[in-house]
Amino acid sequence: MNIFKVITIMLIVGYGGAIAQVKKAMPSKNVEKAMMYLAFDLATKDRCIFPMQFFKLNNVKRIVSHNPEDPDNEFILEFNTKGQWISLETKGDNLRVKYINNAPVDFTNNQGKMLDFYYSGDTAVVKIEEKIWQYTLVGQMFLDTKSYPYEKGMVSIFQPSEISFNHKKIRKTGINQQIISEPADLKENDYLPRLITTYSHTSWDLPLSIAENDYAYKDRNDIGNVKRTKYFDDTQGNLVMDVSENGFTTNHVFKMKNGLPVTLTTRWKGRQMKGAAEAKPEITNFSYTFFR
Repeated sequence: MNIFKVITIMLIVGYGGAIAQVKKAMPSKNVEKAMMYLAFDLATKDRCIFPMQFFKLNNVKRIVSHNPEDPDNEFILEFNTKGQWISLETKGDNLRVKYINNAPVDFTNNQGKMLDFYYSGDTAVVKIEEKIWQYTLVGQMFLDTKSYPYEKGMVSIFQPSEISFNHKKIRKTGINQQIISEPADLKENDYLPRLITTYSHTSWDLPLSIAENDYAYKDRNDIGNVKRTKYFDDTQGNLVMDVSENGFTTNHVFKMKNGLPVTLTTRWKGRQMKGAAEAKPEITNFSYTFFR
């Protein structure tokens, strides 16, 4: 696993609003929790598998993962008494989080600052160096809707001075609570990479499926830009996370006890193994410390 670089998040409104003003603009508690989840996803993306949104973390003080086969994937995750994660320690690094008014204010690690996080109402902005990603709260999830360059002297970091690229629109279909995120200017004859993401719903309830498709290769399942992620409970009460991409499938099974994962069993299968799962799965164990 790669060492964490740097993630620091600062919450400001527009171009200098105070934390109190940010808090006043909050429409609901869902925003605070959704921002905590978004921050965790950004921090752990492609580094460790731990979908905390599905776990009952009340009264948990510390989680330690043990993976003797791959110690680079081990981590120590700590929480405060409000159930907010405050630090994530991995091999060679330690990411720390500070909260004000129940919202994450800044992230620091061993090297300093790299990422800024601004928000206002149902909109969150993530700034990494000279690029900005904008997210909108849909249900209980923040979905990315725009990305654009950062320019010094911007009137507002929420309003780019030029037309944003990768501008997406969010729409709801008539199929249950299905949500689709797609390019705002989607064209039938456009063969550029055009990612369309379909969510079965945007709450953290099981089952949940997320399908990512490249419009130029729609209806195909054998290409790199097609990804399927499914979360569901199996018949034994385990949480299952299946990820299929480019003909390969990674199967993560969390053995659950009282709403918390005890072990994670990870198996791989794909064309090179003729569809058969890898003989020896990878096992990660979790231990817990609780507040008294």
